[in-house]
This record gives sequence, structure tokens and C-alpha cells, in this order.
Amino acid sequence: MGTGEIYRELSRRLMMENSEILPRIWQAVCTEDEARVVAMLPGTASELAGRAERPLAEMEKMLDSLFKKGAVFESVRDGETVYRMPRHIVQFHDASLLWDGAPEEMNGLWVNFMDTEYVALLELVTQVKMPSFMRVIPINRTLDSQSRVLVYEDAARLIEEARSIAVVPCVCRKSQKLCDRPLEVCIQLNRGAEYTLKRGTGREIGKEEALELLKKAEEAGLVHMVENRAGMGNAICNCCSCCCEMLRYASNAKTAGVLAPSRFIARVDAAVCTWCGACIGVCPVRAIDMTDGPAHVKEGCIGCGLCAASCPLEAITLHEARPAEHIPA
Repeated sequence: MGTGEIYRELSRRLMMENSEILPRIWQAVCTEDEARVVAMLPGTASELAGRAERPLAEMEKMLDSLFKKGAVFESVRDGETVYRMPRHIVQFHDASLLWDGAPEEMNGLWVNFMDTEYVALLELVTQVKMPSFMRVIPINRTLDSQSRVLVYEDAARLIEEARSIAVVPCVCRKSQKLCDRPLEVCIQLNRGAEYTLKRGTGREIGKEEALELLKKAEEAGLVHMVENRAGMGNAICNCCSCCCEMLRYASNAKTAGVLAPSRFIARVDAAVCTWCGACIGVCPVRAIDMTDGPAHVKEGCIGCGLCAASCPLEAITLHEARPAEHIPA
């Protein structure tokens, strides 16, 4: 491959073959030599050294640098470390933006990409009904007492059951800079925590501090989100609707498939509602209306619970609206 073509090849592997911006991001992250090694993945250091005809020590040093840049990831196979590319564009976005040595222009490139070319990918995800990348989990205290809550849709229980926890800055607010909500509230669990601590992009925290961060996020009007699958997962994101790479597209029908709602939906007790409007102000997807009387929930509610948490009279609660099968296995 000629100069520049290797960066387009790496973009193709992330489903963005026609992107004009992503190759420039890859170029900001990797030298051409490094990019050629990334294109050889997956493989162990010794396998890659053989393919690239480089000394093992030199290859190990290069892979360590690429790992810290967020361009390669590690897993273990038969007792050996195997290196691989980012699984998808979101993983590359999040990892590379936490790289401490990132060149100044990379942040602007990512903002431009997420505001333009990323949208076409989300439209495709929605159109072909691919599984959503992330899923909302509700604020537990806003749930109706009859609701059945699974472990992996309760942020506090996920934290209580985690063996290791870390916190990193929210890369969306860090890059977009569109609001002043808390930055250090992206909670990493288990393998996610181990990954970020090894890279040096976050700090280890205990369960008590993690639970305090959840409370801080809820008070700031942030939405809890996790990977859209059953099980522990590796992170609890706390997202705003102005910067988040998922949430800000969730209220547009063409791109809504990027984010799965929780299994719950808000319900208003009209007899208790005083029309104060607090719920309208905090709803991240504009799914509450009060035009013709007491607040009522429109189509598009993602079941986050922010409206219920903000209601001074507790006129809103979340009710179970979808079966457990709503969450992919």
C-alpha cells in the first residue's frame, strides 16, 4: 500500500471506508510504520515481529506505544498476550481521546467526525436494525415497587458486585465541551478498570466513591448507560444529551437505533402533577409534554428516570414496559 492508503485501510476495517476524516485521525495517532503493524493484527508480539521482520524488542516497544495511544487492545490466548484493533469506531474514539500525548489537532478531527460522518453510520445501524451500541439503565429509586430489576440494569448493584473499579473523564464532554456538567464520572468496571489503570488514563476508586459518583451524576441530570448486553459489562457511562456520542442522537428517528431504552417507561399520576415543569427541563429526549394539561409522557421515552427524580411531588414513577428479552444475551 502507498502512503496514505494504509490509513484508509484501517478506516475500512472500522466500517468507514469512505470517510474523509477518519484516515486523518489514524494518521494523527500512528506513524505509517505503526499503521502497517496495526493492519497486521491480530497477533502476539512474536508473531507480529516475524510478519514485519523486526526485532522482538522493537515490536514490543511499538505495541506498548500503540496500546497507550488507544490504537490496539490486548487479550490473553493460551497464556500469551494477543493484540487486536479496536472492535468498532466508538471504542477507537473513546480510547484515543484519553491518550495523554494526543496531538492538539486530533480532538478537533474527532469532533468534526462525530458531528458529520458518524451520523451516516448511526442511520445505517437504525435502518438495518443492528443491535444498539449502548442501553439506558434507570435511576433505581424512581422505579415502581412492583418492577423486576435485573442486576445488569441497576447501576448500584453493578458497582457492589464489581471486583475492581476506576473512573476516567467523559471523552464526549472532554472533546465536545458543550456543557459544564461533571467530567470525571465515567465508571470503569472489572476488565474495563484494569485496562484503564494499565494505560494510566484513569484512577482506581472504591465502591463508596463510585456510588457517590452515581449520585453526583443523577443530581447533574446525567443518564446512566451501559453496554447493550446482559451481564456485568465494563463501564457505566453518565451521559448528557448535548455531548454524548449516543444520547444526543437518540431522539432523532433516523439515528435512534444507536441507543436502546431501558426496560422501563415513565408514567405520570395526573392527579398529583402540579404542572411545575421540572420534568420537562430534565428529559434528555424531550419525551414529556404539558401543552394541554398535566405532564404526560410521549413516545420516545428512554426510561432513564430523570423526570421522576426531579419531580418534587413524586408524581412520576418508572414502570416495567419491556420483557427481560429486550436485553441481548
